[in-house]
Amino acid sequence: MSAKSKLKFSLLAATAVLLINPGLVLKSLQNDDSELRAQEMSWTLPASQGLGQNSGMTLDANDPLLAPVGAVSSSAAVSGANSAFVAPTANSAPTIDSVAVNPKAAPGDNPFMRTTAAASATQGRLPAAQPVSVVVPAAPIDALRPAATPVSAPVLTPLPGSDVVNPFAATTAPASGINSAQPATAASVDISALRYYASTRDLKRVGAELRRLKDLYPDWQPPKDLFTPVSQFDEQPLWNIYATGNYAAVRAGIARAQSVNPKWQPSDDLMSKLQLGEARSLIDGAMAQSRWKDVISTAQAMPSLMVCGEMQVQWNVAEAFARTRSYADAFDVYRYILSSCDDPAMRLSTVQKASLLIPPVGFTSLLALGRMTQDGHPEFENLGFDGIRRQIGSFIEHGDFSEMPANEEITRFVDFIQRNASVEDANLVGWYFYSQKDWANANAWFLQATRFKRDPKSIEGLILTLRQMDKTEDALKLARHYLKMSPDVARQYIEIVASDLTSDKPTIALDETENKLFQDTVTAQKSALGAQAIGWKYLASNDKATAKTWFADSVEWQPTEGGVVGLAVLAARSKNAPALKALKVNYGKTFTALEDFKVYTPRYVAKKPVKARLKASSKPKTLMDYLRADRSDT
Repeated sequence: MSAKSKLKFSLLAATAVLLINPGLVLKSLQNDDSELRAQEMSWTLPASQGLGQNSGMTLDANDPLLAPVGAVSSSAAVSGANSAFVAPTANSAPTIDSVAVNPKAAPGDNPFMRTTAAASATQGRLPAAQPVSVVVPAAPIDALRPAATPVSAPVLTPLPGSDVVNPFAATTAPASGINSAQPATAASVDISALRYYASTRDLKRVGAELRRLKDLYPDWQPPKDLFTPVSQFDEQPLWNIYATGNYAAVRAGIARAQSVNPKWQPSDDLMSKLQLGEARSLIDGAMAQSRWKDVISTAQAMPSLMVCGEMQVQWNVAEAFARTRSYADAFDVYRYILSSCDDPAMRLSTVQKASLLIPPVGFTSLLALGRMTQDGHPEFENLGFDGIRRQIGSFIEHGDFSEMPANEEITRFVDFIQRNASVEDANLVGWYFYSQKDWANANAWFLQATRFKRDPKSIEGLILTLRQMDKTEDALKLARHYLKMSPDVARQYIEIVASDLTSDKPTIALDETENKLFQDTVTAQKSALGAQAIGWKYLASNDKATAKTWFADSVEWQPTEGGVVGLAVLAARSKNAPALKALKVNYGKTFTALEDFKVYTPRYVAKKPVKARLKASSKPKTLMDYLRADRSDT
């Protein structure tokens, strides 16, 4: 069995299990006749108990998808394999960077091995982060979760495991002793009272406060500028400039203030934030110019930027590592974010960015760092199926799979679609079967997608499969009902009616109401196909004026052979040589059918010149008359 046959067998098997077994379908979507039969699928959809209540849609009693119970006929379960697959071609797999990988790396650990080049590039600057083993507990498949459960922001439960340190943090020796006292820092000691007594020159109280603080903090040392007068300089203007991002102007303001008062020093808060802002600006500029090494070196010089509050900086640094093929270092940054930061949106964006920048083995390992949501499923479960989505999309576009998805992965993907009511994924599988010309299974998946939500692409897929299954009347009912849902559905309606109008044996009874709806839709969509179909209809009934109007609209909206030939036929029948000649000049090179039309030229026969006749005299001349005339001339 070829790789393609194996894949389709797996997908068909997973589809059959879920379509036939009502226990695997959302409870709110079940009814007495909810089996979706892939081989005998009708366009009708039994009314779903939860659809109108929970999908935000108002059900229409005239909706063709809402048929009475029992409208769907039962049939045997889908079984067997379709051998329509072919083996992937040798050139179908995308080019992937060749990287050294540790095959024994556990999920969540760094799977990349640092190469000699990468190690020398980061030597002395980037200590390798220690691998962290993260255990992902097995999550039971919640196949019966009701669709009526409101969707809310997931509450994430942190996974057990060691904390991942800042990848740029300096390596420090462990403290000797478990309960070793940490030395006090200047920032941790409150010396406001001490400075007050010093400012009032109350030496007695200064001494008492010094002794108290030394008792509390034996390693603490008093500041050397204790008796220096405190400047009353207002920093607020500098903070206002800082807020604009003009860090150079802040530096200039500090210099001006110190020129007036040399003893004044800016606050530590202002200086630390200024340094961070300058470093952030340098990183942004280096990113814009693709100077990856400058991005990395700037971040390494300012480790305090690698925090959850500076997410964009961390993403930039990770991308810089990935662009320089230092995938191990890039993975360390991504893992640090997922192990330290709690914002669900930022965590999701981190994994999405990683999927585009590091090889798949690293992306897969990062997925294991996802936390568990309240419903017992992994945080990044949806992203975990991006691979099979890309494979199916690649097959739809190119006809070949880059690699063979595992049977278990396909089964989990189908279960994920049903459990999460994923309209987009159900449509994707539907288009996969449609590309295989497996109309019945494609129809089944599009129909299942409409159970989740009335989506325009699902409706379009249903209409297309019904047309391929020679159920034109059902397709027309759907298209007519959902006409205003999207331009694609309107286009399907136009194609169905236009195809019937131009067929040898029309089957659609185009009454006055349907005719007006069709013409209004064609005009609204500016459909060249629909306009020329209407033109041919009126031409067949010998209404040349109306036919000419529709053919002209068709050519104006989009010049097509049908519209141009329609105008040519009218011009030829009316012997309008200038109009036909203009059509041949403008469109003759594009539409060869115009070669069959000859420009009518009427024959012109020149009239014979009429000889001038001499006016006859009243009486014939005699010989004496001529003699008299000669004498008078002399």
